[in-house]
Amino acid sequence: MSWCQWLEQTPLATAISESVWLFPIIEGSHILALPLSVGMILMFDLRLLGLAFQGGSASRMMRDVVRWSKFGFAVMFITGGLLFMTQASKAYDNVFFRTKLVLILMMGLNAAVFQILLYPKMEQWEARGTPFGARVCGGLSLIVWIGVIVCGRTMAYQL
Repeated sequence: MSWCQWLEQTPLATAISESVWLFPIIEGSHILALPLSVGMILMFDLRLLGLAFQGGSASRMMRDVVRWSKFGFAVMFITGGLLFMTQASKAYDNVFFRTKLVLILMMGLNAAVFQILLYPKMEQWEARGTPFGARVCGGLSLIVWIGVIVCGRTMAYQL
């Protein structure tokens, strides 16, 4: 908690908090980056689950969405960090913030499993259909990202 209080008192956090325009621009950028980061991932999850985008190659779709998703995620990570700086002590005790962090950690593990175990064989399994493990990763991703978004929006009303 003392680190969070110190973080809120840094010149950058103070400047953001006291600015009429800076906080809303950062918060707006954080929210507007959502379709680029999570939206692209959710499209790919729907492809893995066989619910949409079945006409094309999954590996090609993955290459296309990852490019945009990385950019959107970078914007969300930076703006999220800046937003956290301004309200770190409030976020520290917020159950929705903590849940959001746990869910993001789960997403990282899910993505790592997909990248290490399933992605290298994607070209092979495209002809036979999406394997069960890839569908599980896609379904988990879809559910957990929805949880991250719900926690993020709910957290904003609890601070």
